[in-house]
Amino acid sequence: MNKKFVCALFLSSAICVFSQGGIVVNKKLPFTKGINLSTWLEPFGIGNSNTTYFSKQDFIDIKNLGVEVIRIPIHFENWSSSKPNYEIQEWLWTYLDNAISWCNELKMFVIIDFHNDCGAGSSTSPNVEKMLSKIWPQIAQRYKDESDFIVYEIMNEPHGISNSKWGKIQGNILSLIRSIDKKHKIIVGGADWNSINALLELPHYDDENLIYNFHDYSPFLFTHQGSSWTDIGRLKNIPFPYQKEKMPSAPKNLTSAEKWHLDNYEKDSSKETLTSPLDKAVKFANDRNAFLMCNEFGVNMQHADPTERVNWYKEKISYFDKRNITRISWDYIGSFGLFKNSSGGIFANDLNKDLLIAMGYKIPNYQNKTWFEKATEKNDFTIYENGLKSSLAITGWITPNSSGCNFLQKDFENDEPYIFIPQAENYNTLIFDFKEICNFENLKNENYNLEFELRTTEKDFKMAIYFKNPDSQIPWRAGFFLDNSSISKKGEWQKFSFPLKQFSDYGAWDNANQTWLNSQGLFDWSKIETLIFDVVESKIKQGLGIKNVKITSGGE
Repeated sequence: MNKKFVCALFLSSAICVFSQGGIVVNKKLPFTKGINLSTWLEPFGIGNSNTTYFSKQDFIDIKNLGVEVIRIPIHFENWSSSKPNYEIQEWLWTYLDNAISWCNELKMFVIIDFHNDCGAGSSTSPNVEKMLSKIWPQIAQRYKDESDFIVYEIMNEPHGISNSKWGKIQGNILSLIRSIDKKHKIIVGGADWNSINALLELPHYDDENLIYNFHDYSPFLFTHQGSSWTDIGRLKNIPFPYQKEKMPSAPKNLTSAEKWHLDNYEKDSSKETLTSPLDKAVKFANDRNAFLMCNEFGVNMQHADPTERVNWYKEKISYFDKRNITRISWDYIGSFGLFKNSSGGIFANDLNKDLLIAMGYKIPNYQNKTWFEKATEKNDFTIYENGLKSSLAITGWITPNSSGCNFLQKDFENDEPYIFIPQAENYNTLIFDFKEICNFENLKNENYNLEFELRTTEKDFKMAIYFKNPDSQIPWRAGFFLDNSSISKKGEWQKFSFPLKQFSDYGAWDNANQTWLNSQGLFDWSKIETLIFDVVESKIKQGLGIKNVKITSGGE
């Protein structure tokens, strides 16, 4: 019988569960497409620095793309007091409350995702149930009466744990959350990195407000080609779909993993292989009368052909949409992101418009002003005062105890916030990222100063403070050094002011060649990307505070 005729017949009886792409999810969510805000509340590099990356304007911009749901991966374990009570740090509540408030205002859904360590060679902690049982009641208690725009995700990508064991743990945490919050939707998923196969083997949970979730980066050889953190980091220039004449020459001394991926790629990239698991997942969700979503999928832009990358999204999304599977891409900014390069850029000018079209998003007709544009208009070049100024970010690398860093530290409730670094090792850095290339030539020529306040009790204090040219070129530095002789009163706030004209051009670290370059007088004041506080060869053991960082005119 003709498939279209059958579907028409079923529709007339209100029992049609078929589309041209196969069976469809019966139970539809109130949102269909969204993105992940990766690295924002994840501890990569320096403490909670990535919390500076997104503001309300970013949420407005994302809404204007047509995004309906934002997933926020959060490393609650790192942002808590750890064993035994895992009390969530107060600063994290501030950021999460803000995100939820913005989403409520914009009528976007927000997923609170308990993210974990998914690095190569990692495994889900044996202590995972104790940790989840302490942290989820805090979240549920705080948000149980909030709007329906909030969704909970019990945990991202459990791995190194059997699916049967994880299924029981997940059920226990689900019951614990429901003892507090019976209102909000909850996302569950299988072990094996949230694979579909593991999803299909989960126990039945007696809950009518569940969303079953899986991740889909298939075919892995295409989506992760050249990715250094995988076992296929040497395999690049992989076409999609498979085309024999386009396949690259295999590298010498193939590993077993590389050989397996290459040998299976023709099959792995076929439509049948890509869609068959989706149909199984849809049937599973329908059998359980549950919602279904894929909350991670995407392609690393760094080595995939741009056109073929866009085609992959177009095809993959067509599979999801035909089956009523809600999909959330990984990610917004980053190597899997929506911008033309992994570092992001200016919204909306630097967005990958071909990719947006393929993903069913809108192309906004405006461009945001950068920090430097706004600062120039107002002659106010404040970088940090009562918090980091909008359109800027803090990055860097601080070890050990990076999770103790706080960029809204207060000594007392009514005090102004400051940046606090409890400890730091040799050459650790705090980086103020302007997120663009700034021309400071006029500021230097017009006698502007770099000002900031600093507080420390270190006995052997030394620090380099410098502006840096872009890493894409030779990243020349211009700055100055502070040491114990610069600190007049230990443990008290001290203000410093240095004329830009007196900054010394003192060299560059050439990362590509792993060598130090002495000054050649080539520092370019018209191409400044970052301001860096560098511990150099000393250490921070007693704590360091920094606040009120700004560039001011000589008359101030």
